[in-house]
Amino acid sequence: MKNEYRQNDRLTTKRFALVALALGAFAMGGCESPDYDDGTIINELLLPTDTLLNLACADAGVGFERCVLEDPENPFALVATPEFNVNNPDARTKFELANDIPAGPTGAKARFYLWATALARVPSGENQWYTARALHELFDANSDTLIQEQALKAYRSMFDNFWGSVTFFECCGGVTFSVNLNEQTADDLYRTDSTGFVRLIPGDPLNARSLMAEWGYTYRPATPPNFDDGLVTINGG
Repeated sequence: MKNEYRQNDRLTTKRFALVALALGAFAMGGCESPDYDDGTIINELLLPTDTLLNLACADAGVGFERCVLEDPENPFALVATPEFNVNNPDARTKFELANDIPAGPTGAKARFYLWATALARVPSGENQWYTARALHELFDANSDTLIQEQALKAYRSMFDNFWGSVTFFECCGGVTFSVNLNEQTADDLYRTDSTGFVRLIPGDPLNARSLMAEWGYTYRPATPPNFDDGLVTINGG
């Protein structure tokens, strides 16, 4: 039986927005992997804009858990979430889908569902990190302990399950560069300005380092002005 973890701390009205997305390339069809079988063509999605979060299971959006694919509240359950294809670099990807979600807290819940869906289909550090970020943003909008705990689990999964992962960003006229997600994850937990969201671990930033130590990792914080010299190591490694 599927366990449901529901938050009821806030009497926040559930809100939805009908968002037109360019889903022609994202409709799921039988020629993809088994996860894409029996898909439907969708031209518009009804995206949640509230900050309530009902988790389909205890580890939704964490590691290799796939329960989000069966979550009736997941608007992306029948929408393909394509990864970047080096053989077709101009093809649309999950990032185009993410860009169509409204910015700010009204899009945070939809972003969680998108990235948790991508993670369930393709377990990777990149998908895990974006899932953790979405949960972090949702906690910033709704300081519910369930969301806080899930975000921390998602960030910890970066170390436990996806050690050494990277993601790629583009800037400066098309220059692409990689970001090591070990250090980025630690910085997100340690430093408010890393995310722009309220920190998940309140009080002195040293509390974040202490929690990471309990998880089995040591963080040497990045230093200004670039904050690009942080280092995460495995305790006893």
